[in-house]
Amino acid sequence: MKIQGWEKISGFTYKGYSIINPIHDANEEVYYANILNLNHSNMPKWDIELTITPVKGVIKFRILDSVTQHLLAKSHLTKTNIDTLQKFREQYEMLVDDILESAQHYTASKVTKNINGGTTGIVNQVQSAGVNVLYGSSSLSTTFTPAHLLQTIKDLQEQIDKLNSK
Repeated sequence: MKIQGWEKISGFTYKGYSIINPIHDANEEVYYANILNLNHSNMPKWDIELTITPVKGVIKFRILDSVTQHLLAKSHLTKTNIDTLQKFREQYEMLVDDILESAQHYTASKVTKNINGGTTGIVNQVQSAGVNVLYGSSSLSTTFTPAHLLQTIKDLQEQIDKLNSK
């Protein structure tokens, strides 16, 4: 089952994710392409793989991380779902949206955990710093100055920025 125009998908870009290098195997049962993330300077890549099972007429559409080969998104389609380049593009955009949505949920839950996460959470660190200042704990100097508080806030902001960049 041949996908007409497969080579023409090169350059499809959605939300900064651009398809390049579309190829297929000799039997035209497996189609491949790469996706460049133009949102980052090092342009990390994902891999597209469409596998056609002629007996059942099902096409597995998968997007994988090209380094780890971790499955990022998948869909099961029929030939009519991708019989035109416009329909393929719609399916591609839906999978990219799925990936971005799941990444956003992952990041939000990770940030929430790091902000509220028990004794290591940012909220607890600020509260502990405040309690230590009030009661003269040995963990902070008894000659507390605003510079200490500013440095603590700066350290916490760096932790937040580091977590957000992951």
